[in-house]
Amino acid sequence: MFENYKFRPHSIVNIMGGVPKPLTPRQQATHDSLLERYNNPEAKPLTVTQLGTLGSLIEKKNAKCTLTDGAKKYLEQLVYEHLTKRSSKIKAKYLDKGIQKEDKSFTTYSNVIDKLLIKNKVRKQNDFFNGECDNAQSKIRDMKTSWSYESFPLTDTAIKNKAYEWQLDCYMDLWELKEAELVYVLVDTPTRLLNDELKRLDWKHNVYDQEGNIKDDIGRDLVVETVCNHIFTEKGLEAFCQESSLQVQLDWFKGVFVEIPEEMRVKVFHHAYCSVRNSQLKEMVKLAREYMDTVLMSIPENQKKLVELKSIQKVA
Repeated sequence: MFENYKFRPHSIVNIMGGVPKPLTPRQQATHDSLLERYNNPEAKPLTVTQLGTLGSLIEKKNAKCTLTDGAKKYLEQLVYEHLTKRSSKIKAKYLDKGIQKEDKSFTTYSNVIDKLLIKNKVRKQNDFFNGECDNAQSKIRDMKTSWSYESFPLTDTAIKNKAYEWQLDCYMDLWELKEAELVYVLVDTPTRLLNDELKRLDWKHNVYDQEGNIKDDIGRDLVVETVCNHIFTEKGLEAFCQESSLQVQLDWFKGVFVEIPEEMRVKVFHHAYCSVRNSQLKEMVKLAREYMDTVLMSIPENQKKLVELKSIQKVA
């Protein structure tokens, strides 16, 4: 049974779609104003329309957590993965770079804040979660190695991926900390991955001939643009041109390539503990566990076992 199932922080977002959205500041102000008038016998009575608005806002404010169809589908998959001892792991170039360049991302951020950050090696679990954060020196830090210059959130002012916020919430609960950082770092892409990217460029735009030479200036410009969006240091550029199997020449980048300093290749988003969000997380875990048990017992073989077990207990 799944009454003690512990969720991984990186996947918790799959069950969080049914968390009710809080009132906006404007809605909260309207709610408070109408409720104050409603409870004040000396105030002007609310109109029918205002009563309807107040009722709607109260209903939204008091909405309960529920499991969406998408969450249920995910939980059904979890149950069957547990029963069959099989799972499907995500394989993507973005994750490959993050794994290969994790140490470099830590070093880059450490240099920028002038503080030695050490990769956390401890996995923790409590009654709800099981996970291993990237860093927990006074606060939770989750490192994200950006795939390319285009995917680096240079101008963002808030965390856009809600999955990362819930993930930070889980880690704060596990480590009993009240502050967290989501840290994006832009570092040079490994040669093998960048070679693959140039091959994809060739498949799409046909920039190389059969001997592996660039066909024309337009093709060379596309290659230079792609490399510049993945390499950000002069040392990295020189190494790639030497190591690449695709005949990329260093002199193509003269007057084009500009090294980006480390402080411009780090973007930090701060995230604080919230008791409401923490309660919602745990409520959703409880609902998820109940549903997983329902799925488990809906399987005919398990129903048969349950009947047999009840019969044995009755005889005893």
